[in-house]
Amino acid sequence: MSASRSELEKAANPATKAFNRESYFTKTSFDINNKTVKITTKIDTGATYTVIGLENKGLIRFKDKIMKSSMRGIAYDASGTELKLYGYIVENFRLTDEITLDKIKLFFSEDIGNKALLGMDILSLFDFQYIKEKRQNYGTFWINNYDEALKDLQERRLNKDIDYIDPILIAAIDDTRENQ
Repeated sequence: MSASRSELEKAANPATKAFNRESYFTKTSFDINNKTVKITTKIDTGATYTVIGLENKGLIRFKDKIMKSSMRGIAYDASGTELKLYGYIVENFRLTDEITLDKIKLFFSEDIGNKALLGMDILSLFDFQYIKEKRQNYGTFWINNYDEALKDLQERRLNKDIDYIDPILIAAIDDTRENQ
């Protein structure tokens, strides 16, 4: 069996339009009410959660619906400021050309404006790596062995009898397994 490998698409920093190694951005997309929303997210291995700002252009029409979600949480930014999070289940979350999660819970927040972070809740579902490219000011993020990871995620969903991927629930399952 050969290992699968998929590259996260590089995107320029939306604010500076630059590519650099200090901040890596990628393009993602997902569906809400059968409408595709495209978001450029910063890959942030220091962020516990993937959080998408509700001021993103493609989300404004869904903002009220998302904020009425009963799945709520709290996170803190690097300065310790509290962020109100709204969990919402989206469909067809496209991480790379090869990796699409049919249903996944994402977090949204008004408190980060139009910024978006791809955090460890989603990245840690997979085996990922960053490789700095020779003679370049940036590198490449890869998701490795994604076929295995997707199969494992599907098994966990079936075992828990849920119809969507909840990254936090999966992290809790991992914690339980490690403590045994």
